Amino acid sequence: MPFCPDCGHQLSSGASKFCPDCGASLSNAAQITQLKQPTVVEQPQGQQHQTLRLLGIYKELEHGERILYQGTTQTEVIFVKEAQIKKMIGQERKEVPIAISAAFVYLTNLRLVFLKLFEVSATELGEEKNLLSGVSGTFYEVPISAVTSVDMRPVKLNHKDVERFLNFFGGDESKLKKPALELIYDEKAATGRAKDYIESMLQRGLLSKVWGKVQMTYDKIFVLGEQSVALQPTLSEHVRRKLAGK
Repeated sequence: MPFCPDCGHQLSSGASKFCPDCGASLSNAAQITQLKQPTVVEQPQGQQHQTLRLLGIYKELEHGERILYQGTTQTEVIFVKEAQIKKMIGQERKEVPIAISAAFVYLTNLRLVFLKLFEVSATELGEEKNLLSGVSGTFYEVPISAVTSVDMRPVKLNHKDVERFLNFFGGDESKLKKPALELIYDEKAATGRAKDYIESMLQRGLLSKVWGKVQMTYDKIFVLGEQSVALQPTLSEHVRRKLAGK
């Protein structure tokens, strides 16, 4: 299901070059519809052949890395910061959605990889326009070693972000009421162009503008739908072994 990479308008299957809603070029949207699943290809190297193992379109696996799970369909992924906010008296902790994505999810023995097909910034940041319109086709990678907690619980969105979830992604609202896979991780260890987009957005100080003085943040990812159930056992076992020092 293609979307306009600029405004998020759902597109028909026609070959239009421009979005009928905002007039933006649809070259990126065309790329989204052509994304392939993980594949193994043979490439010549002299008279020998070298097996090149790939995630998504072009993400090469590292030496000794093996795929544990690869999504065959896209799913909704929500990136959240839990902010510890200073108040007149005491402190308050509040979850602040940062971005809502449609992505393919891959898990290897070394990292969790999100290939983002489309992403919109959350309205709770106080901006009406989409601050992440250029993220289509980029990766967000989290080393397994950076995951510190795994849980299953529903994600909380305000009514405007629920509308974005339904309108931009054709999402099923029942997914927001069911337990999703909640991952707490060290954001500093994450890599990829998709991370750069988010960091650029947050450098504007949007969290401080919305919530006041932010003292500390915790980074979370919520994976919705059936893929959350498939990923949870492996990631929970990793965290259990990590805490046990194995």
